[in-house]
Amino acid sequence: MKRRPLFIGFLLLLLPCLAETEHFPLQFDEADLDRSADSPIQSYSNTLRDVTPSVVAVTTKQVVRRYYPNAPNPLENLLRKYYGLPQKKHSQPFVEEEKVPTGFGSGVIVSPQGHVVTNAHVITDPLTGKSAEEVLVRMGEGTEFPARVIGFDHSTDIAVLKIESKEELPFATMANSDLLQVGDVVFAVGNPLGIGMTVTMGIVSATRRSELGILREDGAYENFIQTDASINQGNSGGALLDAKGRLIGINTAIISQTGANIGIGLAIPSNMVRRALVDYLEEGRIRRGFLGVFLELDEDSQAVVVKSVAGGSAADLAGLLEDDRILMVGEETISSVNQARVAISQSLPGTELPILVLRNGEEKTLSVVLGAVSDGITPIPGIKLRELDSVTRKRFGIPELVRGVVVFESTGQSETFKQGVVIAEINGIQIQTKTDVSKSLNSGINRFYVWYRGKYRFIAYRIP
Repeated sequence: MKRRPLFIGFLLLLLPCLAETEHFPLQFDEADLDRSADSPIQSYSNTLRDVTPSVVAVTTKQVVRRYYPNAPNPLENLLRKYYGLPQKKHSQPFVEEEKVPTGFGSGVIVSPQGHVVTNAHVITDPLTGKSAEEVLVRMGEGTEFPARVIGFDHSTDIAVLKIESKEELPFATMANSDLLQVGDVVFAVGNPLGIGMTVTMGIVSATRRSELGILREDGAYENFIQTDASINQGNSGGALLDAKGRLIGINTAIISQTGANIGIGLAIPSNMVRRALVDYLEEGRIRRGFLGVFLELDEDSQAVVVKSVAGGSAADLAGLLEDDRILMVGEETISSVNQARVAISQSLPGTELPILVLRNGEEKTLSVVLGAVSDGITPIPGIKLRELDSVTRKRFGIPELVRGVVVFESTGQSETFKQGVVIAEINGIQIQTKTDVSKSLNSGINRFYVWYRGKYRFIAYRIP
């Protein structure tokens, strides 16, 4: 791992993911825990013995290039001396490359074929957000495998790796994290400080922790399990196990003023990990449902309020209106904007989802069929786009050299683009048509390059 496990203040970047499509077996156990036992358990050794071998150490290496502008190549000089040739008076610059260790963390094998889940921040460069040039997975007995990065998502801090072995590998069974309760016994397993596989014990202190600023990227989905099981540097990406030895979460962060563990550890729930894992291996990308609303938290009533609805979106087709207060999404009670975003993001496009709203003092349940960002709907509430032609150029004074699509109508609200703005690029992709806009947008933060009144500039916009 690159640093202490994600203290508040750590910034992550959303990056595209690599693709893989293959059949893979995963083992899930949806059964709830038996919480009826009165006498304390004396030992969990039998429970942990079979699952701890699936927890691995993850290390990364980067190629370091050292540039010597006036230094000769030492190998060439040696050969010239050996064969009695004259030395060069004016040498070309010499570049030396070397792979050096850059970080360490933990991971969990979740299939006998070698699929490994870990944190995105464990296997990416903290400055660029890109994948490390070499990722290695080391088993508890010391066997080491090179790992292929299948995909990683900084908005959830989840990464999926693949290692190849001639033999079946030990793997963890995944549990249903929605069944967790405060007080349930859990174990944090990982590679703290690089000393080797270590198990610590605690309880679930809280669930659905969000809006903590751990994943500071705009558009991140925070939905953590909180535990007092000791999590230290190197534990990131390791397993959080329940009392039956099932994978219930991926250890990700601690909250601390000093960097030392003070009993506030955070883990990504296994259900979020499971969704990301299946998406990467079946589709090669993360799939998230799209509602098409702009939400705000009413500080007075602590209600999540719909501020605007994108025309033609799933929300619009289902009849959501401005000033609706969202009470529930599916079976999730909503008390924050982030909880609403997480509930929607964990449902696939095409899912029919009941949404309970409060409208004019009366509760109303709406049935919403979630869309996708690529459906052709402009997922920016309050605007209509048109492709540039002689009419639109004349109306808004847009020069011929400017390329893109123009905001033809706008509500003028702060969360929309002003009328006359030309969207030239989205996430580095040049925009020519309205279809290009939908195809180029991602859930979460997006980078726009726009023209307005003679000037170009970059702006960031978050898609719910």
